[in-house]
Amino acid sequence: MHPEVVVLSLILLLTDAVVSYTQVSGVVGHPVIIPCSYSVASGVTSMCWGQGACPTSKCSNELIWTDGSQVTFRKHRRYKLEGNLLQGNVSLTIENAAKTDSGLYCCRIEHSGWFNDMKLTLSLEIKPVATLPTTTQAAETQTKTLQETRTSSASLPLYYCPTDGNSTMTQSSDGLWQNNETQVFPAQSPGMTNGGLYVGITISTLVLLAVLIVIIIKSNMASLTGPQIGVLQSEANARARAEDNVYIIEDNLYVME
Repeated sequence: MHPEVVVLSLILLLTDAVVSYTQVSGVVGHPVIIPCSYSVASGVTSMCWGQGACPTSKCSNELIWTDGSQVTFRKHRRYKLEGNLLQGNVSLTIENAAKTDSGLYCCRIEHSGWFNDMKLTLSLEIKPVATLPTTTQAAETQTKTLQETRTSSASLPLYYCPTDGNSTMTQSSDGLWQNNETQVFPAQSPGMTNGGLYVGITISTLVLLAVLIVIIIKSNMASLTGPQIGVLQSEANARARAEDNVYIIEDNLYVME
């Protein structure tokens, strides 16, 4: 296998490994809309929604189909196309969303010709409903906190001074102690951004291209060096034979004398 093919394959694999999907969020028990649309400049066309990443053709685990103007197949009545189909709005609406609805969804717009379909994979996350405390629970919590505060205050001796590192006590001019509380908030660490990921991809791609250039240069040098070595060896052998002939002639002259 040629080194160029190997390096190109590594670049493609690296690109596929960092593919990210558009994130869509919803809440349990509420409808959620997964957006998808296409241009109808050349007319409406058929499309499908499926669960999972978009395969080579059609949709895996098909949820709903339309011929461009009306729905022709629906797996469950929870799945709807409530957008204007004639204007290319084929966003999927899931009624009464559940936690199990989380995952990847494929929007596939069919176009004539080989590999012309428009494929869009989105990631859906269904979050639980945020519960708020009732008025009774809030009153009970406040009463319990007040009782614990009173108990703690009663158990403290007179002129008690806290000894931890977050609060200090100072005595005022009237003999009373005052609490000077210092709150310390932990610094928030910055999170990783998509920029760092794209920088890593760029650096890896440049390294692979550099390796490819070195391999090509070495192969070209090897192809040029072989014939040159053969010419030098031929010249060296010719010179050696010429010197041998000179020695033979000198020996003959010496014998004749």
